[in-house]
Amino acid sequence: MRDKIWKQNQKKRVLYRAFACTVLSLCLYGCGKTELESNTEPASVKQEQKTESGVSSAETTKIETESDGEQGVELGEGQRITFPENFSETIGNVTFNMDIVVNGDLTEGSVVTAKAQIQKVNQEKAFELFFSDIAAYDTYDYEEEDEYGKMAHSVTYVSPEETTLSFGPVSSKLEYMERDLMPAVRNTFVTFEDNRYNADLYSRSEQLSFMTREEAFGTVQKILQALDINMETDYTGYALDYATMQTQEYYEDMNGNIDKSQYKAQWSEADDCYYFYIDQIYRGLPFYHVYNKVLGDAGEIHAPVQAVVSAEGIEYFEIEKVFAVSEENGGVSLADMDMVVKTAADKFNQVLGDSAYEIVKAQLYYYVDLSSGMGVYDVKPAWILSGSEKGGKKMQMIIDAQTAEEILP
Repeated sequence: MRDKIWKQNQKKRVLYRAFACTVLSLCLYGCGKTELESNTEPASVKQEQKTESGVSSAETTKIETESDGEQGVELGEGQRITFPENFSETIGNVTFNMDIVVNGDLTEGSVVTAKAQIQKVNQEKAFELFFSDIAAYDTYDYEEEDEYGKMAHSVTYVSPEETTLSFGPVSSKLEYMERDLMPAVRNTFVTFEDNRYNADLYSRSEQLSFMTREEAFGTVQKILQALDINMETDYTGYALDYATMQTQEYYEDMNGNIDKSQYKAQWSEADDCYYFYIDQIYRGLPFYHVYNKVLGDAGEIHAPVQAVVSAEGIEYFEIEKVFAVSEENGGVSLADMDMVVKTAADKFNQVLGDSAYEIVKAQLYYYVDLSSGMGVYDVKPAWILSGSEKGGKKMQMIIDAQTAEEILP
């Protein structure tokens, strides 16, 4: 049964001109970015009517662009840093055609190193929200190692209709799924990069008729608070309309052949839903960590919180790892970006053979190093460079933003 619950884990989640290395006080802004309000009432799992949420648009935040093509940040009397929007150059076998992404404002003193611990889901409240109206269910208990290296209690509840709720072994881990709609969603909406990728067929801005995207995310936000998960968030919400889903449905049998017997018998507007990928934001930048210990690529598919909301309410809800931060240390300086580029170019130019590489994006994150401790982890700024071997597979490289040295998770 646990295999069913974890089936969702699909195969997979720079040079800029020399700039002042003093980096800057946090001032968050942008669409799709919000902080949980402490006075929000817990939401029921099933939504009976539309609710107002005050959440802004789900589009990804970008720094305002100046007329000279650079991304500029200037707040009051603080230091100013500029980031070129794109850097293009070929160094040996490596072509840099990079978008440089820094989501949020950085002001003097805002870049820090810190420690992080995994937040704890309130399991009693979760059971009340997701399972209290289910009279009969099976319970599966087992022991697994938690984030502190200790044996911890994990549990899965399964109803006769195969609605499932599981907790553990790490403190924040929760997964809830209803069987009515989710099998169809998983077989019609593909965000990982393979030959079935189709996420671009679904809108990230248009609204579905049963509820606005902002109202739907408000439901998710209330659930997070009800579970005692407190964090600032940034999200992307895909509008999965039934007409598009119907054209994209695809099932395979055990032998890899198309199995139309598994196709949904009937589609209607009642199947419309939003799929949310939700990142945790810290001091204006997204957190990044290796997903489920083994999946390293940054991206939507590995967002630490994911949810599906329909007219009926929450269809799917997953929390992987979200963090509480302590022991912040300021005064952090970032390495010049030419050093970051040199690190990447040196690495790929040392590869034997005639392989060529293209780097298309560099984004600044706060990296949570899960290998740095048991339950308490180092946090530091890092650039994640993403691209591909030309004609080949996708790749990414993590570079310490302070030292410009590669980080190997």
